[in-house]
Amino acid sequence: MVEIQILQRSLCPTLCCLLLGVADVSLAATDYYSEADLLTDIPLVSAGSRMSQTLHESPSSVTVIDSEMIAALSPNNLVDLFRLVPGFVSFYINGSLPGLSGHDATDDDPRRLEVRVNGRSVYVPAYPTISWESLGITPDDIERIEVVRGSNVPIYGSNAILGAVDITTKSPLQEGGTQLRITAGSQNTRNLSLRSNFKLQNGYAQLRASKRENEGFDRLEDQTDVGHIVFNAALTPSLADTVNIEVGFSKGSFGLGDGDHVELFADDEVTSYWLSTGWARVEEKQQWKAHLSYYVTDAEHSSKQLLSEQEEWSPAEVGMYLAGAPDPLLDFGWGERKSQLWEAEIEHQYAFSSKLRSLAGVGYKLQQVRAPLQLEGDGQVDNHIIYAFSNIEWRPAARWLANVGVMIEDQSIDEVNFSPRASIHFQVTPEHNLRISGSRTYRTPSLFEARRYTNFQAYNSFYNDHFFSDDDLEAERLETVELGYYGSFFDGKLLVDWRLFHEDMKGGVDHVKWEVDHQGFRPKEDYDGKAYFFSNAKNWVATGYDMQVKWQLGEATSIALQHANTRLDLTRVKTWNRPPEEREDKVPEHISSLLLTHRFDNGWAVALMSYQQSFVEWRAGKDDGVDAFKRHDITLSKQLDYNGYDLEFSLKVDNVTDERYVEYQEGNYFGRYAYFNFTLGW
Repeated sequence: MVEIQILQRSLCPTLCCLLLGVADVSLAATDYYSEADLLTDIPLVSAGSRMSQTLHESPSSVTVIDSEMIAALSPNNLVDLFRLVPGFVSFYINGSLPGLSGHDATDDDPRRLEVRVNGRSVYVPAYPTISWESLGITPDDIERIEVVRGSNVPIYGSNAILGAVDITTKSPLQEGGTQLRITAGSQNTRNLSLRSNFKLQNGYAQLRASKRENEGFDRLEDQTDVGHIVFNAALTPSLADTVNIEVGFSKGSFGLGDGDHVELFADDEVTSYWLSTGWARVEEKQQWKAHLSYYVTDAEHSSKQLLSEQEEWSPAEVGMYLAGAPDPLLDFGWGERKSQLWEAEIEHQYAFSSKLRSLAGVGYKLQQVRAPLQLEGDGQVDNHIIYAFSNIEWRPAARWLANVGVMIEDQSIDEVNFSPRASIHFQVTPEHNLRISGSRTYRTPSLFEARRYTNFQAYNSFYNDHFFSDDDLEAERLETVELGYYGSFFDGKLLVDWRLFHEDMKGGVDHVKWEVDHQGFRPKEDYDGKAYFFSNAKNWVATGYDMQVKWQLGEATSIALQHANTRLDLTRVKTWNRPPEEREDKVPEHISSLLLTHRFDNGWAVALMSYQQSFVEWRAGKDDGVDAFKRHDITLSKQLDYNGYDLEFSLKVDNVTDERYVEYQEGNYFGRYAYFNFTLGW
């Protein structure tokens, strides 16, 4: 810990010295490459800087999940894929509400992660988080996922303070034909999906449709019933230009609730639709990209219960609190929520030489949320966001590379925030590369955090105060420093990506229970004398390392190993006369996963996925924490060609040892689950 803190204090002068020192180093004019580079297959990524770079040249550590890994894993839910990302926690808040988070002591509303699908932000301001089941994609539709393990605000903005996920679906330019997939199995799972590609006059188009149903966990009313239909087209009006258009619609019913109050589970009816257009021009030295999208989500969640039942009052307490008045029927649901997200963006890349490239862009977002039961005033809040971003890639000498990026955001609910990041890369040999990077980034509170006002009036002046927002709520600030190593062995067959990180969060937004006068709240006017306020109440320091190893043992056999070790020192600050609360184990200290795949010559294939997670106390989760657990999943598949049709049968068994465990909250009990998949292509 001491060494990391010393490193953080000396990072900025170190970067400056390196940049100034290497500029005068006299080396060959060409980059430092050797014959070994021709044998090393290092993936290209763009999520870390918006520029196409090899993994070891990206300013952040990036995990790539490709379509082959997805096919081998054969997941039934999208978030299961992120068990292949070291340091990220994939979990189920309940059967119809999956979550994904980083090192942020998260609760049932993980909200510090930016997720994009084909360049379109899918953040829903009315939750505020990612509605994973309403994205309009299934795992089989995905060509590639890039996950930035660490703050990526300088590239993707405020939401990416702890990481970013960039999902690319299979393009009609690259695949043809039609594919039908059917899944049936445990939890009464019934999935049907279709993807069909066809030619247009100036390009190609694709139609995706899906219907997914399951009954969730046994003890909970957390069933899922969702469907979507999506049309996208890739047009090529010229050799230099590409135009993409996507129109989508999703409608679903999701059982939501708290495992400690199973009687309050109720369906959340969610309808989403979106329109997205993009343009790209690629020339010899420059590239242009533009993007325009419109994303609407309507939701309604009603969960009614008598006040006395919800509070578990005794008859004597009913008489004391209500004094003969009728027992009010209150709605403890989220109520009606409608959000609209407009986004327009343009960026430009220019290559001055083989040693210097630049990227710059500007954008505008309009977030509109209406939630009468959850927001202040008339229940509607608008947030205008104007932003500009840039990244410069500079190679001052043969073995050295620098990335400097910045994001400037001006949001109407916050002051202007300036988020910079810098990284220095050193190529020890063509196969071994080192990186040091640092950033200071900001996250503006979401609309639900900044403008929250939930107040139940039970009878006349009798109130049950719930959630409010501090008037002086400010942006969270995160300072990070990272050391990275990327190594290639055995002519690129073995790739090692290792990262040491130190993340210092100041003013993290959390809800704090107040029992004294605060912002006009008077405890004596509330029946239980408490209310929750969203405040800049959490400070934490996360330190540790994560690593991933990919080993291609042969043409048919591969291994992907992921591991993360994280220590979180968290302080929850209250500004009234109670001591700060020191809490441990708010993220799992250890997370590991292993994916082993092998393809046989006769069309058979097998994949084994092992995952383990140490003890964790989720915020608002299971009261005594979630015990450490291990699970092992196996998939057996067979591919064959029958009269010109491509057929695939697969059997997937999750938790084959049937070691029962719980995730996040009471009721989320996992046992052995089995699923049968059938795919037909023509």
